[in-house]
Amino acid sequence: MIRLRDVTKVYEGGTVAVRDVSLDIQKGEFVFLVGPSGSGKSTIIRLLLRSDSVTRGNIWVAGKDITQLPSWKIPFLRRSVGTVFQDFKLLPNKTVTENIAFALEVLGRPRSVINPQVGQVLELVGLADKGDRYPRQLSGGEQQRVSIARAFVNRPPILLADEPTGNLDPATSVGIMRLLDRINRSGTTIVMATHDHAIVDAMQRRVVQLEDGRVIRDQESGRYETEQVPEIEVAMTDEGAG
Repeated sequence: MIRLRDVTKVYEGGTVAVRDVSLDIQKGEFVFLVGPSGSGKSTIIRLLLRSDSVTRGNIWVAGKDITQLPSWKIPFLRRSVGTVFQDFKLLPNKTVTENIAFALEVLGRPRSVINPQVGQVLELVGLADKGDRYPRQLSGGEQQRVSIARAFVNRPPILLADEPTGNLDPATSVGIMRLLDRINRSGTTIVMATHDHAIVDAMQRRVVQLEDGRVIRDQESGRYETEQVPEIEVAMTDEGAG
């Protein structure tokens, strides 16, 4: 589903953000990219979106070598990749429903397709009763749910999340992670960059740890660290048991 081979990214001025990274991410996986600020997490997300271009190496997304894609084909790539960011990136003058529908409108979907799909995804994220609200009328957690709904409304096979809980309190973050877990269990591959130790430890999914642009650990069902975080772990486990 996603493959990086010997990927290096050097920014103007000589800053090396990613160094010789090779990764294989299979369909349906949930993978955390972890590490301190400047370790290369967000750069990898941008490379997967072709927001940035590699300096050396190759990246395949959904079977296509995106390092070889001409610029005019990049929008087609992004149709198969949903994106969620720390700062939500919602359109302030559009309602929740309009924000989500916009993702389908730009793809040229007819209204007969847009309306039911928006309704379904609003149910999924728990905002079916807030479709007529504007972003300013929502909490941070609700705005992030709208962002996730917009990213998922086209049912992309891949969802990339860059610090999606970075602006949220711990309790709200757990709710967002439950939602992403539900989406992943529906078959969507998720790659999430985060520095939130507690969430990574609670989720027990694959962890790829970066330092100075290099992969220093790649562990199935890993923890960010060995320290226990029982409160959030219990909260996540109880939800799953229900």
